[in-house]
Amino acid sequence: MSEKGIRYVVNVIKGGLFVLPLLSLIVVDFLFFPFITGKNFFFRIMVEILFFLWVFVAVFDKKYRPKKSPLLIAVSATFFILVLATFFGENIYRSFWSNYERMEGLVGQLHLFAYFLILASVLRVKKDWKILFGAMIGVSFIATFYGFLQFFGKAAIHQSSTRLDATFGNATYLAIFIIFHLFLISLFFIWFRQKWIRISLGVLFALEALVMFLTATRGAILGFLGGLFLMGLLMAFLGHNKKLRYFFVGLLVAFVVVISLFLFIKDTSFVKENYVLSRFSSLSFSEQTVESRFTIWGMSIEGFKEHPILGWGPENYNLVFNKYFEPILYKQEPWFDRAHNVLFDWLITTGIIGFISYLSIFATAIYMSWRVWKSKNFKLLEFVLVLSLFGAYIFHNLFVFDNLTSYFVFFSVLGYIHFSWSANKKKEDEKEKRSSVLKDPGMGGYLAVTASFILVISSLYFANIKPMKACNTLLDALYLSRQTTNVDDVLGKIDEVIGYGTFGTGETREQLMSYANAVIGSKEISEENKIKVLTKAIEEMEKQVAKNPNDVRYLVMLGSIYGRGGRLEDAIKILDKAIELSPGKQQLYFVEADVYLSSGDKGKALGLLEKAYALENSNGEAINNLATLYIMNEKEKEAEDLLMEHYSSKVIANQKIVNAYAAVDNFEKVRDIWLLFIEQDPANAQHHVNLAATYLKLGEKELSISELEKAMELNPGFKEQAEYYINEIKEGRNP
Repeated sequence: MSEKGIRYVVNVIKGGLFVLPLLSLIVVDFLFFPFITGKNFFFRIMVEILFFLWVFVAVFDKKYRPKKSPLLIAVSATFFILVLATFFGENIYRSFWSNYERMEGLVGQLHLFAYFLILASVLRVKKDWKILFGAMIGVSFIATFYGFLQFFGKAAIHQSSTRLDATFGNATYLAIFIIFHLFLISLFFIWFRQKWIRISLGVLFALEALVMFLTATRGAILGFLGGLFLMGLLMAFLGHNKKLRYFFVGLLVAFVVVISLFLFIKDTSFVKENYVLSRFSSLSFSEQTVESRFTIWGMSIEGFKEHPILGWGPENYNLVFNKYFEPILYKQEPWFDRAHNVLFDWLITTGIIGFISYLSIFATAIYMSWRVWKSKNFKLLEFVLVLSLFGAYIFHNLFVFDNLTSYFVFFSVLGYIHFSWSANKKKEDEKEKRSSVLKDPGMGGYLAVTASFILVISSLYFANIKPMKACNTLLDALYLSRQTTNVDDVLGKIDEVIGYGTFGTGETREQLMSYANAVIGSKEISEENKIKVLTKAIEEMEKQVAKNPNDVRYLVMLGSIYGRGGRLEDAIKILDKAIELSPGKQQLYFVEADVYLSSGDKGKALGLLEKAYALENSNGEAINNLATLYIMNEKEKEAEDLLMEHYSSKVIANQKIVNAYAAVDNFEKVRDIWLLFIEQDPANAQHHVNLAATYLKLGEKELSISELEKAMELNPGFKEQAEYYINEIKEGRNP
């Protein structure tokens, strides 16, 4: 192939690379998980096309093959270990494909590796990196602008009512995205000396830093401040320019003053009424989120001990979370698929080998940056910026997990470090002394091109087109389920999604379960159709459990739907297995106790709830459930003693407990509980109606009529019915 032809293809590749930063702005409303799937499908499709073009170019022109470097070796080794961990892990399919919610797995990671290889091979002059990073900064400006629209109420915030999330759907993702781009803005400040450019960069830096602050992401903000402190410290000690050293010493002093001032005023109303500052004022080792993180890290260490070499495989943290679940975590979400600490995620999913390999990426990147600085191809501030960025990034990742948008910028920075190392001995515009173009790459070259073409075409269809169709159809099914009572239409869509046979099938079955529960509780759907949906849900969840026999979440779903379908023995069998796999999760005992209650075995239900209570007796749900079963088993003294121990009262305003007392005909206690409900919410008309019914059971007709009159006053729409009840009571009848 001619040099002109190769240059043309290379320019196409570069154009594709310069377009890729747009992925951070993509939100596809017609896909399930619109903030995740759209970005990932765009990235994967683009990278696959660019990968084929790069292989084609690299076969014909040797200079577009990646230059050897410690970083290239470290990154390659890490991805090789990911492959091994996938195929030696607990759930190969999940490790390989992941799901719509995460879109990672080995497939996602290999696309990042391909992106890194393309960057390291094709962007061979600094001008190219300036264009790429300039495009990324431009995208970050748009995301920042969107964040301000959210702040001023001109655009909706997706995750919460206050924390900005722009096009990411998650404030944490936006925060780390901005940290990376603050680094790039600082890099541009070093590269460009024009006054207007530096002023523009300074303004943009301030705006993006403000948006990061408004995300209220504590890990990111503390990481950023720590990075600034590290930068100031290094520049103060390593800098040769006196003015610059004094500036950074001043920065350190200002840093200490600001932190000290915050600690001094952290209990004031100004701090407590600010949604960002208040999150920091409450930060302590005993704070619920922090405490739970330490607990989860302890669980992770136990999981690591079980599979220390290659880990459990990517995307399999959920197995560790369930197996070593600590009951004290009942306050948190019941199902974690990440350790919320990137280092522990790598340790658990890839073992000690993968963990060390992952850390080696940072070590080699820092080493190479240091060498480039020592050879005068980096300014000191560039080297310090790299150290500060990695420090902020690692600190942030101690409390959360990565996603595509942060991975994308991270590997872009790694690509630049690799380029700087490779270009260390030549000028950026130096041409090759002799042509590196091969007129005939030989059989191996043609095979490489053919293989990459087949690989890319297959991946485009099986890893992108089919999953995208399934993803879109799943969203259609969910929309349809909320708009129609025609269950055949909804089940038809569900069948269509499952028929695609993609990695979204598991999530589709989960949504089918939710639909089945909604249908069972609906008054608008016939019994025949309820049975049809229930049967379909059971059938599909049985298939899911067959493929994932150790996934406790799926076992609980199947056990619950068995229970609702009257298959009580099957439910108990499945839930017994779930408890065996996750003995510390109280929720499982609650679910199985409900099944035993449905079968009429109150004794077995009580035994399960006593075990659940013994696991963690500070859990209010465990306390109330146990008290309820004590009452139903005619152990009212035990119930009273339990409630006294935890609430300093023999009765509490709790629906389950009032129902239990009603079931055993203890209407004196029912009366006392409804009086508590009314004390807490006196304007609730229904509470007065319930108390009226209780008084009637106790033969207190006048008090019953009085409560109905109060209910009528609170809810005029209830007047006609209340008057009917009152008349019936006066006539001596029981309405």
